[in-house]
Amino acid sequence: MAKLSNAELIRMLQAAAKDEHAAIIQYLRHAYLMGEGELACEIEGIAREEMRHFWMLSRWIVKLGGEPTITRGFTDLDGVTVPDWMRRDVAAEDRAIAMYTNYLTKIEDPDLRADIEHILADEERHNGDFTHFVEKAEAELLAEAGSEEEMAEIIAAIDEEALNWGVGHEYAALLQYLMHSFKLHQTDEEVSSQLEMQAINEMQHFGWFGEGLADHGKEMPLEHHGVTLPAKMREMLEADVQLEQETSAMYAEYLTRMENEELKGVVDDARGQELYHESLFSRLLKRADDLAEKEASETPKPSRPSWTIGTLKKGE
Repeated sequence: MAKLSNAELIRMLQAAAKDEHAAIIQYLRHAYLMGEGELACEIEGIAREEMRHFWMLSRWIVKLGGEPTITRGFTDLDGVTVPDWMRRDVAAEDRAIAMYTNYLTKIEDPDLRADIEHILADEERHNGDFTHFVEKAEAELLAEAGSEEEMAEIIAAIDEEALNWGVGHEYAALLQYLMHSFKLHQTDEEVSSQLEMQAINEMQHFGWFGEGLADHGKEMPLEHHGVTLPAKMREMLEADVQLEQETSAMYAEYLTRMENEELKGVVDDARGQELYHESLFSRLLKRADDLAEKEASETPKPSRPSWTIGTLKKGE
């Protein structure tokens, strides 16, 4: 086995992270298009496992001295029926299995190999799940053949605008908090863990808005708003507080104009949680400042030279 350079290994892991990012979005999109139901819930569960893979790979990238990436790999958006979508998810898992199997022929580090083997085992299980979902979806499609399709309720333009904005912003928050979590894992584990948990909460909001659009026959946008990725912890937390302030203010503004009471309730719920995030990040920022101040006060100051009779005589 030819030994990989550190740079080559980082590039491999970055490529895998891009594909995991793509899988998260592809699977969530399919789940939201399907609406509520057992199958949609199972697919959302698989998307969460892909998010864990993304987390594991990004931590390794940082550990090896590289930069985690928010670039998304190939996302297959074709297909019009549930069986079509499930076949594309099977194909995504086929690609992942081939990639990780190839990686294991090149990676020597036993800890990294163990993580890749764990991810590969998940992907093989996902492949079997999606293959089963194809059969299940085809059977359901046949059972529904000939029945009148339920018309999607018309959505007001302002309500659609609010949900579209929310999807793009929650997607950005999810990526921003994950990237900050990856970078701070070795610096401050408490802050890193809190950022990871809030990223998961933003993924939940992303789902609420995506499902709201799908319920009204609308496609959810797949592009995120701007992501801020500074190098220092204080700057990260400042950016996170600012993001939450902008988000809660925008949701509050939309709530004065939205028409559908059910969709307004979804946006209002998300706004309440964003206000909590802002409070949490502000507390973490104060904690970071307090720790820095404490460390500065405990740092021994250089002692002034003490004069003795001997040194005075030498000076003469």
